[in-house]
Parts: sequence; C-alpha cells; structure tokens
Amino acid sequence: MGSRESMEYDISLDYDACATERERGCVKSGSDTIEATHDHSTAAAGGEAALGDSGSDHEIELKFVVPEGVLKGLSARLAALEGAAKRGRAARLVSVYFDTEDHALQAAGISFRIRRRGRGRVQTIKKDAGGAGLYDRLELERPVRSEEPSLTNEESAAIAEMLGGPLYPDHTLAPIFVTTVKRTIFDVARGEAEIEIALDEGIVEAAGRSASFHELELELKAGDAAALFAVAREAAGGTPFRLGVMTKSARGYALLEGKERSSYKEQDSPIVSGMDVEAAFRAVVSDCLAQYRLNEDLLLDKPGSKAIHRARVGLRRLRSAFTLFKAVISDQRSEAIAAEVKWLAGSLGDARDLDVFRGRLPEGDEIGAEGLAARTEAHRQDAYREALGAIRSTRAPALLLDLVEWTTIGDWRSNPETAEARAAPIERLAAEILDKRLKKLRKSGHGLSHLSPEERHKARIAAKKLRYACGFFGALYDERAAKRRDAFIELMTDLQDELGALNDIATARKLTTGLAREAGAERDGDAAFSAGLLAGKAEAGIDKLLRKAEKSLDRLCAAKPFWR
Repeated sequence: MGSRESMEYDISLDYDACATERERGCVKSGSDTIEATHDHSTAAAGGEAALGDSGSDHEIELKFVVPEGVLKGLSARLAALEGAAKRGRAARLVSVYFDTEDHALQAAGISFRIRRRGRGRVQTIKKDAGGAGLYDRLELERPVRSEEPSLTNEESAAIAEMLGGPLYPDHTLAPIFVTTVKRTIFDVARGEAEIEIALDEGIVEAAGRSASFHELELELKAGDAAALFAVAREAAGGTPFRLGVMTKSARGYALLEGKERSSYKEQDSPIVSGMDVEAAFRAVVSDCLAQYRLNEDLLLDKPGSKAIHRARVGLRRLRSAFTLFKAVISDQRSEAIAAEVKWLAGSLGDARDLDVFRGRLPEGDEIGAEGLAARTEAHRQDAYREALGAIRSTRAPALLLDLVEWTTIGDWRSNPETAEARAAPIERLAAEILDKRLKKLRKSGHGLSHLSPEERHKARIAAKKLRYACGFFGALYDERAAKRRDAFIELMTDLQDELGALNDIATARKLTTGLAREAGAERDGDAAFSAGLLAGKAEAGIDKLLRKAEKSLDRLCAAKPFWR
C-alpha cells in the first residue's frame, strides 16, 4: 500500500496509535459526562441542518488524498492562502482502535478509539456512514484518563442501539490496530467563514503490517459552506487531489485481513425507510462515488479488468441516479455535471470492451490465433492508457469535487418548485420510478427477437436502469415483499445477463471487423482469418440467446411487482 500513487484517505478525522504494551482493554462502567454530536454529510439520512452556515452541532468536513510528492510544497501553499495564518500548528496524534474478537463493532459500522494528543486523551465512538467528500456520522466523544476503554450508561445505550442489542459480557473490547499522525493545522478566515485545514501524514499498523497515508482535511468552523469549496480549490492549486472514501478504521481492518483487493463491488443500498427524497438521492450519489473512487485507487496502483469494470459500474449507477431522480434534482448545473460523468464513464468503455473481447479469443494452435491476440492486446493497452489518462487528468478530480459541491449546496436543494417533492417520503417516489422503468422495459423490449442490434441495446439500457432502481429501492420493502423482490431481481439478472451477452456479440462484431481490416492491410492473412472465424462463432449464438432473453422478459413482465 505504501507505494501507491495516492493513498486512500480515511473518514475519521483524528488518528490513533497505541503503545505495543497495551495488549488488552476491557469495558467498564462509569459516570463520566458525554457529549453527542452529529456530523453533516452527502450521505445524510433523515433530518438535515442547513448547509449554508455551519452550526455548532454539525461538522462540515471535506477531505482529499494527497500525492506524497506534493507534501512539502503543499504546506507553503496552504500558508500562502488568502486569510490563512502564516504558520501552521503542529500536533502528533496517537490513537488505538478497539473491537471485540469477532469484530462486532466493525460489522455494525462502528469505530471505537482512544486518541492521545500531548498529555490528553479523548475517547471517540463513531457510527460511520460511508461516502466521499463530506460525511454524516453519529459521534460520541469525551476526555478520558485511562488508556483502556470505558462506557458510560449513555454510551452503552448508544452502542446497543447501533448494534441492535447490547455488548455481551464475553464481548471484551481489545486493541486491534493503531494509527500515528503528524498533523499540521492552518486556520483560514474568509469573510464570515472560518475554515480549519489539517494536513496529515500518517501510518496505520495492524497484525505486524503497516501502511502510510497522506490526506488533506478542510473543516468549516463557521460561515457559508461555499467558502469551503472555494478554499479547497485554491489549496489544490491545479494538483489532482482525489476525494477520500476510506476511513482510517476501514484501512486498519483491511490491513488486519491482509488481502489484496482486485475490485470493490457495490454495497447494500444506502437508502432506508424514513428518508425523504432529497436525502435518498444524496445517499445514492455518495455511495456510487465511493464505489468509483475505491476502484479508481486500485486502477492507479495496478490497472486490472475487475477494477475498471467496477469503476465503470459505479459511474453507470451514478448516471442512472441522475435519470431516476431527474424530476427533483434538475437545475442549471445538473446537466453539465451529468455530461461530465458520462464523459468519465465513456473514457473507461474501450478498455472494458477489449477486456471482454480478450476473453473470447481462440486458444491453442488455431490459425492466426497468436497474431489476433497480439493485435488485441496492443489495442487493449492503448485503451488502458486512454482510460488512465482521463483518470489522471485534472478534469476527473475536478468533476468529483464539483459533484460533491453540487450535491451539498446546489440550487436544486433550495428550488421552491420541487420543495414538496424533495421532502416527500422516498417510498412514494420509489414506487413511481419502478413503475415507470418497468413500463419502459416492456415497451422497448416488445418483440425482442425481431429487434435490430441498436433497438436491443436500448432494451438493455432500459433493463439496466430498472435493475439499478431495484438495487437502490429494494431494501425499502418489508419482509412480506422480500421473496417477491428477490425473485424479481433474479429474473432481472437473468435478462440483463442475456441482453449483455447479445451486446458483447455486437461489440465483438465491430472489433473483429476492425482487426480483420487492420490485419489484411498489413498482409497478416492468418490473423484476419482468425478474426473472421471468431465473428462467425459469435454470430452463431445469437438466435439461442434471443430466445432465452425473450423468455426471461416474458417471465419478468408476468411477475407481480414487489413494490405493489
């Protein structure tokens, strides 16, 4: 991990590292007072504070991963910002994270740490809401004297609520990993806005392994949130800082597992019952952005087919969210941001298509197979260079920052014409969206076996949008609808797989035609023959796939919608 171009950033603000002699920690009761705060985030669920001004009970934080090579120059740049203190304040933060032997806290999305700064210690319990950029999490924090965790009655009750039950007597909290951070803090005043910028250089240690990280955090202490984004852009100064999506606790647990990831799949939907439409959209954006960013980091470190596929899925889910929620999010910036997301997703498309095509290539001693494989690989390498060029450009990270800013303080959130719709329970809009998407699929897929490849592609897109909508909204429906939901999604998956295979054949047709012409022009008859043979084999399977897809669509259309 230490050799990565940009280390993933951690959601938690402060970092922990503990002395090796702390081998255990046990839960104790106490009578200490407790302060509860609730941070504000793009993934906010439920009630919201106005983001125009920072309130005393909300923290608005924006975070980035920072390339190691710019650390030295960055400190000078931060000190030179308009309204910034000319000299930063240095601090060393040493903390330890605790969990049970079976990682019950991790499973519930809870982080528990004791941080040491100077001679003081602070115990913090957080319920993390995964996302990117800005975050929403329950935070219980108080000063403590001991290096061992202790729980007040209030903390015990809060943990029980997060866990869905109390910590059992055999659930002893023990230290599991530590972090050490060298932090430099710069205070910036912009008109009525007060912003604290923290530049962190840290290391996380777990199970005999370690990984470094570097991040920049901007916290709005007072004033208008627009100033936070303005200062963030000035701090970057053209350097492609990337939004952070991995918490320090997540980093520690990953280090404990010791497994190298090849990709990150989408997680369970962040939409839960009780959300209004606005909060649901923001939660989905944050979730899709997190999936993209995690896979983007993998691509920057070690490009691979799984990571580029999952990064593209994250962006396509995001594009679908813009379509599904269009009635309540449209404003003067929404179309431009959606167009940029389309650009970024499209930049990864050729690489993904060639990855799929490579899996179709003939093996063994077939005539021209080796030459066709070499030509395919050359085109694939070009496509990956193009994809990575887009990712490494300043345009991609600028897009993601624009997206977070727009999601957080965009005009769509204050549009009086959509106020009632945005404040409505998400269940109402979810049912309308699912009805609309199913209707579009039925219409576009009618007579599927007789449609042209272009028309089948439209049906595939309609199926994909319905599938994403089911993924976003499926968890809203109770156990009575669970069996119907799972059966419906299984039918959707079958149809999507079959339509996807048909689209792969259409893509392969274009690629083999181009490769055959290229080989022919260079007098490589064997490779041209191999390309033509491959195209013929693919075409031979179309009729069978069409029949299967049509049957799957018929079964889907006959199924009772789980949302009704």
